[in-house]
Amino acid sequence: MSHEHPYGKALNVLSFSKDNKVLIDEDAMKKMFEHPDVKNRKIVSFSIIGAYRKGKSFFLDYCLRFLYAHYPSINFPNNPTSDKENWMGAENEPLSGFSWRSGSIRDTTGIIMWSDIFLHTSTVNGDKIAIIVMDTQGLFDNQTSPVGNSRIFALGTLSSSIEVLNLFSVVQEDQLQYLQFATEFAKFAANDSHGNAGKSFQKLVFLIRDWVNPDEHPFGFEGGATYLQHFLKIQNEQKPELQSVRKFIQSSFEEIDCALLPHPGNIVTGGSRKRIKYNGSWGGMSEDFKDELFAVIETLLKPDDLIIKKINDKDLEGFEYLEFMLQYFQIFQSDDIPQAQSIYESTVEKQINMLVESCVENYKETIYKNTDLITNVTQIPIFHNMSKNQAMLMYNESKKMGNISHEIKFSRILSEKIDKIFQEWSDRSEKNMKKIEEETERTRLALEEKQKAEIQQIESEKRAAEELNKLNLLNAEAKNENYLKDKEIAEVMLKAEKERVAMIEAAKEKETEFRKQLQAMLEEEKRNPRVVNYNTGPCTIL
Repeated sequence: MSHEHPYGKALNVLSFSKDNKVLIDEDAMKKMFEHPDVKNRKIVSFSIIGAYRKGKSFFLDYCLRFLYAHYPSINFPNNPTSDKENWMGAENEPLSGFSWRSGSIRDTTGIIMWSDIFLHTSTVNGDKIAIIVMDTQGLFDNQTSPVGNSRIFALGTLSSSIEVLNLFSVVQEDQLQYLQFATEFAKFAANDSHGNAGKSFQKLVFLIRDWVNPDEHPFGFEGGATYLQHFLKIQNEQKPELQSVRKFIQSSFEEIDCALLPHPGNIVTGGSRKRIKYNGSWGGMSEDFKDELFAVIETLLKPDDLIIKKINDKDLEGFEYLEFMLQYFQIFQSDDIPQAQSIYESTVEKQINMLVESCVENYKETIYKNTDLITNVTQIPIFHNMSKNQAMLMYNESKKMGNISHEIKFSRILSEKIDKIFQEWSDRSEKNMKKIEEETERTRLALEEKQKAEIQQIESEKRAAEELNKLNLLNAEAKNENYLKDKEIAEVMLKAEKERVAMIEAAKEKETEFRKQLQAMLEEEKRNPRVVNYNTGPCTIL
């Protein structure tokens, strides 16, 4: 049964053809892991594997509900609900996401990835994390061969940081044997002469459904721990192969856990007489199953318990995880199971090749970023040797899988790649340097000519200024002489004018005095008129 999900869909990234060949959807995987928000984030790969028709996809769909309630994603950057405690949704809400159904017919083939990827920033160390969810084809049916079962087990284990092994009722020995192949990989890593490898895988969780002995081992992780301790105990009476698989499981995984779940109820399994068409909602579950399912998912996916996928103790980022996944898928192209040693060798080569490429990029970045410091051709080899030594030191100090022969082989490859880049860069640099030197010489000569012309111009302007100053001085002196002459004339004229004015003032005073006398005589005549003989000489008053 499948209900369309609003934010993502199940992508069949790996499937098997009718002739049992592996088909890879490389484009879909690149679209996911080369996404700008994913390619440089550290990857948490959460997957489930196990028997068909035992509720793997059903379990993952409830995991999706938890993830969408607690983390943003590339398709839905904001949490759809602020009520994180009630992440299971409404009681009768249909389940959506990975396709599932009750019954006996297989509903998942190959390896399925959820197209939407969840994003998280660790509150512990600030790591930016991308969480992917992966479903796998149901195993142990009447269609899947032992080879096919081994392929799915191996691919699921190699690609996961948290692997849930979904089993029914008990852990069966024949099912456990399929882990032997995947854990054989760890044998080669454990023999790593560098002593770096540690345990090859991160976390394995046995999820045992329909547990029927809660009195002996209670439901949940607590009972699961005691059951697992008992089951994985190595005993003398066990067959060698049973002891071997237990040893390798315990030596291959950094953490092993177990959770026991009760029966989900007849409505979920389709055993109800009422023939109710179940839609996946938790309202149809038994109360015990719902509570235990809630607790298991909360424990596995809470932020503090997220586990990053590692190769040789190196956290994988999105673009690196893509490379390894495609490599593993290619290895399983044949319908023959590859040797665990060949997978190990392939992983070693991929891991060291990626380190080599990082060192090459370091060399290229150094030489291209600092080329401007080189001032002549003779400095190019010195600059190359310093940059190469830095890249080789990065290679030598980085953790690597493999033995000393791998280290020597890839060290030589790195050196050859750097030398090839240097030769190309050196040839270009020498040509460019010569061009620069020629251009510098031309610029120097042009600058000298320009400076000469500027000096000549300055001298010319200086001489012109001096001549102008002399001329201005002569003009000033001439103007000063004329000024003195004009001043002397003006002073003479002013003196003459003053004398003339004085004479006029004196004449005016005489005139004024005369007028006063005349006025007085006229006034007197009016008072005492007299006869005046105008015909005689001087006038005589009679």
